[in-house]
Amino acid sequence: MNALSNAVSQVFRSGQGSQRQQTRPPAQQSLPPPRRPRPVLSEYSTPSVPDSAWASLDFMQGAGMVLIQRNTHKIVMVFETKRDYWFFPRGRKDIGESLEQTALREAYEESGHRAHFLPLLNPTRQPSAPEAPPSELNTEPIFITIASWGPKYHDGRLRSPGGEYLTSWYVGEILEDAIPETGTGMPNEQHYRSELLTYEEALQRAFGQELMILKYAWTIYQSTLLYRVQSDHAAQLGDGK
Repeated sequence: MNALSNAVSQVFRSGQGSQRQQTRPPAQQSLPPPRRPRPVLSEYSTPSVPDSAWASLDFMQGAGMVLIQRNTHKIVMVFETKRDYWFFPRGRKDIGESLEQTALREAYEESGHRAHFLPLLNPTRQPSAPEAPPSELNTEPIFITIASWGPKYHDGRLRSPGGEYLTSWYVGEILEDAIPETGTGMPNEQHYRSELLTYEEALQRAFGQELMILKYAWTIYQSTLLYRVQSDHAAQLGDGK
């Protein structure tokens, strides 16, 4: 990555130099665009961030998943036995892989569970395709997190300048009688252990951004359960007419 950064920097500096020699000053300086008011986000989110633009060598994408067992309403969390902390399955996207594929793969590798996306009453901002049948439920990401990683040095030399890590979070479900497989993770993940926890137990173990994700996922899940009950009740009333 350091060699790539140096190469890109050299090309960029070279391009800047030729541009300075050829570009003439504009005849009239344009006014800056008016400042837009910052959006007021919901209670489930942190404040909005300034408009940003990151090149490919400065960011990384990943996906994570909150797994729920619907018959018990329990949640899968993974315990890192060496460092003594709990987390939800998540990881980096491979080249050529979709975020949805990443979420399912990471869920399997780190928890040992084969999951499916759980349709929820998720108030996403994504529009429905014109040809798609109307539906109140969807499996779009429920959360996105941004975390930066700092520079890394080796023998006093910069090896990685750091960057921004964007993670899209989904909700999945596991079977009623699901038993986690073992040995599904990478070599450095063999000490992970997954457990089924109640929501209250998960609240005591999650922290940071993942605590926010857990609370929001549970809120949407509870709303979905209520929606399904009301829909079934309405259908029964309709059948009785």
